[in-house]
Amino acid sequence: MSEQPVIFLTHGAGPCFYLDASKEKWCKGIDKHSNCAKFFKDLTKNANLKKPPKAIIVLSAHWDENICTVQMNSKPELYYDYSGFPPEAYKLNWDVPGALTEAKNLKVLLESKGIQCEENKKRGLDHGVFVPLKLAFPKADVPVFQVSLLSSMKIEENMKIGEALSELSKDGILIVGSGSATHAGLFDNKPADWALQFQKWIQDVVTNPDYTPEQRKAKLLASESQSFLRSAHPRIDHFLPIPMSCAAAGYKAGKILYSEFKGSMLMEHYLF
Repeated sequence: MSEQPVIFLTHGAGPCFYLDASKEKWCKGIDKHSNCAKFFKDLTKNANLKKPPKAIIVLSAHWDENICTVQMNSKPELYYDYSGFPPEAYKLNWDVPGALTEAKNLKVLLESKGIQCEENKKRGLDHGVFVPLKLAFPKADVPVFQVSLLSSMKIEENMKIGEALSELSKDGILIVGSGSATHAGLFDNKPADWALQFQKWIQDVVTNPDYTPEQRKAKLLASESQSFLRSAHPRIDHFLPIPMSCAAAGYKAGKILYSEFKGSMLMEHYLF
């Protein structure tokens, strides 16, 4: 089985990539006709995935639990965990299979690393999963499952989960962190100063080849010392998949796959 990379994706605003900006003005530049949507349609090419992954595990900003929880649903439905969108947003279909064997193996792995773990057999795939990946894998032929973030929102605790996942890439499992490079601000204005500061900082942390893994980890653990972090992420649920993805990649330098501002919302994706 071919080794897979680790990818962080900014999954957009609700079901934006399936909407038409001519009808939904707010999603101009991030609708189904946008470059952002095209990126996801070409994700396997953009990320140079030469062989399909055996399965995909997603760390989504839209699922957190008090105890790390693994999704064990053989046929997960889509969980439309958004509101206020047009009817077509609730009719999206992606009949992707779950990955029970991989999920069970992951639970054993997490527990072997000293991480308390539970399982959830009912939860569906939230929009942090199906909104980007339905575009990237439209045939729904690669099994998908999730592992939750921790509701403590503590960076170190969540990074330990990412570290535990690092062994999976060698087994042909694609690890995807799904959140948002920034998760605040309006779409129709120029980027705020805090958004530009955050972009400069996160790009350095993620891509600078001069940092050792230990230095990169230390910078991520010290994230909250950056004054602009809370402006970019009032609640850090959408930030956590970035350090967790870095951790899953062994804190090696990544590269930027895509970068575009929509107001202060930074549409940025990283490959490790």
